[in-house]
Amino acid sequence: MNLIEQPVFFAGNDLLLNNQRSIYWQAQNALIFSDLHSGKSAHFRKHGMAIPSYLHYSDLERLQFLIQHYQPKQIIIVGDLIHAANNKEVIDLKRITSTFSSTDFHLIKGNHDRISEKLIKDLGIASVTENLVIDTIQFVHEPSLNDNLPTISGHIHPGIQIPLLKNSRKKLPCFVLQSSQIILPAFSKLTGLDTTKTITDATYYSFHEEGFFKIKY
Repeated sequence: MNLIEQPVFFAGNDLLLNNQRSIYWQAQNALIFSDLHSGKSAHFRKHGMAIPSYLHYSDLERLQFLIQHYQPKQIIIVGDLIHAANNKEVIDLKRITSTFSSTDFHLIKGNHDRISEKLIKDLGIASVTENLVIDTIQFVHEPSLNDNLPTISGHIHPGIQIPLLKNSRKKLPCFVLQSSQIILPAFSKLTGLDTTKTITDATYYSFHEEGFFKIKY
């Protein structure tokens, strides 16, 4: 797996964005990501949509790779860990949390996270909160510039469209950075990309398997 990092300075902290859809915060030894939407492909198949399961396993393989690479003390999941009801794909998460049982998994609840206490315990989640503040940064699922603290959020699944030859375009995921806000890309590759919103006074760090490029608005 080709891991490429992009250093940024945010809210007085050095952070490492990476092209595997997460952030590493070295000072807190924390891996940060959002919108895994575990169980989504199984949920769609249950309702008659032909979604291959390899996308689910690809997401988990990438998560395991990142944990092995960074060896974080804590993992901050900024919402939408679970897509819908409990199913076999959700239980696959337990393999990750049990393999890395010395790592604390913290979940900030997203709009899809309708999780029972039993499932939280089964998955080995250390804490579930509406928001989390560490040092100078607040973690909350849905972006808002009305907060008093700099925030890291998810929810939007931001992306940009890159013009190609013959009037074609390619959509790529991205991190959106403002002075007091970071919006994370969706960790799952099964999610769509929102390329319709242009946030002013922001830098878009878009990425692919070979690297990063940035666009300022």
